Amino acid sequence: MWTVVLLLLAAAGLLWGSSTIAWFDASGAAALAAKPPTGADQVPALIPLALLCLAGIAGVLATGGALRRVVGALLLLLAAGATTLWFTGALTSADVALGASRGAGPVLGLSGLGLLFAAGLAVLLGGGRMPALGARYDTGSNARASDPDREVWEALDSGSDPTVTARKDP
Repeated sequence: MWTVVLLLLAAAGLLWGSSTIAWFDASGAAALAAKPPTGADQVPALIPLALLCLAGIAGVLATGGALRRVVGALLLLLAAGATTLWFTGALTSADVALGASRGAGPVLGLSGLGLLFAAGLAVLLGGGRMPALGARYDTGSNARASDPDREVWEALDSGSDPTVTARKDP
């Protein structure tokens, strides 16, 4: 489970980092006229994707069994759809047509999407074997272990005095 959490955290960091740096370095007169576009300019969904990765952490931790597998499937679908958006922003940009050189932004974004895909696949395939939140408290029965201190407090709550022993008169 911790591997999936770390994968999603790293994916969120890479996607957010990709959204903040320039994806293309324009050269010549066009570079002087305008600042190079950041990842958020190229693919506006990068920051929401990073936030969805963080929400995926909560989803993986809070669910169990079949519902956790559904979370894994949603993470896979999110990665697939976001990869389409990434290709749209990275390959069909006007900057590419002008011959701009690529920066590290597209590589960070694609790496983040790869980690998101890996985390979704791990949850989908191995989600049933991961521990569920609060599973150690589920014993399957309502029987309480005998605790003398607890019995004293319960006796006080019921109105009897546990320190007084029953007297037998002769």
